[in-house]
Amino acid sequence: MTRATTRATFKTYLEAKKLSSATVHTYGQYIKKFTAWLERENLEPQTFTYNDLLAYMQHCQEAGITKRTVHSILNMIRQYCCYLITEQQRSDNPAAGVFIQGLVRKLPVNTLSPDTLDELYRQYNLQLHVDDGKKAMLGLLIYQGLVTEELIRLEAKHIKLSEGRILVKGTKRTGERWLPLQAVQIPLLQAYVAANKFREGSLFTQQKKGVKSPQNISNQVQWMLKQLKQLNPNIINARQIRSSILTHWLKRHSLREVQYMAGHKYVSSTERYQTGNLDDLQNELKTHHPLK
Repeated sequence: MTRATTRATFKTYLEAKKLSSATVHTYGQYIKKFTAWLERENLEPQTFTYNDLLAYMQHCQEAGITKRTVHSILNMIRQYCCYLITEQQRSDNPAAGVFIQGLVRKLPVNTLSPDTLDELYRQYNLQLHVDDGKKAMLGLLIYQGLVTEELIRLEAKHIKLSEGRILVKGTKRTGERWLPLQAVQIPLLQAYVAANKFREGSLFTQQKKGVKSPQNISNQVQWMLKQLKQLNPNIINARQIRSSILTHWLKRHSLREVQYMAGHKYVSSTERYQTGNLDDLQNELKTHHPLK
């Protein structure tokens, strides 16, 4: 059997990495544009250089593509080069050390102190016009740092009140973890779980005529945030709350512990919440290969 018949395509290479079909399609479309540009420039995928790649990045920016999108394209080309190396069509990866200057990783801003979050939870629980579901969700946002998607997947069986902890199921992007419950949460959660213990699927998803509506939880969280802003005008969004929690955790726990607690697959996702790294990140950006 010849090499041509056994060679994997870039599509099968990505599928073997268990990427979603939508992601594989997106990679394919952007790499098709890249290889078309190479052809117009009389270049080959197997031999294009670091300087050629810089020229393509410049071409994308001149075409009006944002720096963030160019950053994504660069990641796709990096994967494409890895594929070529796997297929022994290249021995190097020109995209391995290229970064976009001026594209700063998102860092926590306007973080809220633990005391502020505790007071916010206490005040919200005193609101008589707020249902217990929203109050329980706020506790999970504040004390366990959950995100909306995790609230959607949460089931009654995942809450172990007798053990004082909660199971957060993992996904392709997040790790599974057990997190402790705070004493202040338990009475409300106990009452809410007892009232909804026979509900199938998500503990917080409302069902109408047998149809689940995960979007309903997103709407509830958005409505909750509007209510929270009335209690504290410094509240911005759910991401701000999570950033505050992770930043606080890093002051009390090791980096690896917080990586587990946050459900991050990669430690780099956790590192960006280390407030002491701000100067280091700025210096890092300056030393990498610039793209004006």
